[in-house]
Amino acid sequence: MSPEEETEVKRRLLILMKDVNLVNEYIHRFGFTINPKHIREIKEGIRGVPEEPDEPVEDGEDPIFETLVNCPVCGLNKIVRYELRAKSQQEQRTVFLVPMYSGAKGYQTADYTRHMVTVCPQCLFASPDKKDFNYPSVTGKGEDKSQLTSNILSMLREKTDERKMLLSPLSKFDNYFKKPRKVSNVIDSYRLAIARAQAEAWSDQPYSYFKLGSYSLKIAHLKKSTKVDDTENLTDALQYFEEAFRKSNCPAEDLEMQSLYLIIALKIRLGDLNAANSYLTMYSKLINERHEEMKTKPSLNTVCIEKWADKSRYLWEERENPALFDIKAF
Repeated sequence: MSPEEETEVKRRLLILMKDVNLVNEYIHRFGFTINPKHIREIKEGIRGVPEEPDEPVEDGEDPIFETLVNCPVCGLNKIVRYELRAKSQQEQRTVFLVPMYSGAKGYQTADYTRHMVTVCPQCLFASPDKKDFNYPSVTGKGEDKSQLTSNILSMLREKTDERKMLLSPLSKFDNYFKKPRKVSNVIDSYRLAIARAQAEAWSDQPYSYFKLGSYSLKIAHLKKSTKVDDTENLTDALQYFEEAFRKSNCPAEDLEMQSLYLIIALKIRLGDLNAANSYLTMYSKLINERHEEMKTKPSLNTVCIEKWADKSRYLWEERENPALFDIKAF
């Protein structure tokens, strides 16, 4: 399309939408093809994800409670953080290790995945990890500071406008992430968490690529639950986990083996079976290497490697099962 044609599309969109910010959001998401359905989605604030109907309220105590944290990026105080009461939920995991909750005795069922990301409504700094924020010390005196380095916090300050652009054309966020969150709001919370984790990845922080992959899988899970195509997010997750495994970005062996398992799961789900099988053979190589190490370090073992190898082999054996990625078995 020529520059003149693009200008004409922008002019027509501005007539229809009457807001240059909405026009920019439309073009960012849908390009220069005018579609009345897409115009309606933008004007109504729909972010491409249909909302699920409200679920009936169960009997029992609400397992989610509020605490307050402070933003280490912009300094805003008293940001609401949602936490889950201990032993209030029974947990299973999907094939992609996304937690699924059901209420334990005396508690309602609560999908904590939807509320675990805390978002600063002023600068949109976001994380599911309380330690990324400043928060009142357990001693009752002062506060514990964010675990993020000063370099990362500085980078996040510089990128505040970029985070706000992610949610454009919205500009007010005081109530946007309040409980209960709609699916679109939850997805936005993980998009913002990805923006934070990318700053960690640029600084080569441990676990950063694993976090990026995990957040992408949660977005994919939310999209799938509302019958929206999740392929793009699964592909993003695969790239992040491959980078985590390639760089040995997870010092903890269990998370490194989870990364390998998730690479295999995603390769199978996306139809790249040859690559999935190639990654599967790595477990044998890792076990053999560990046995060599054990000759001089008998305290080591292969338990963790074998656990995730068994889970990966199960996926491979069930790869032709059309319901494989709908089960809650992990």
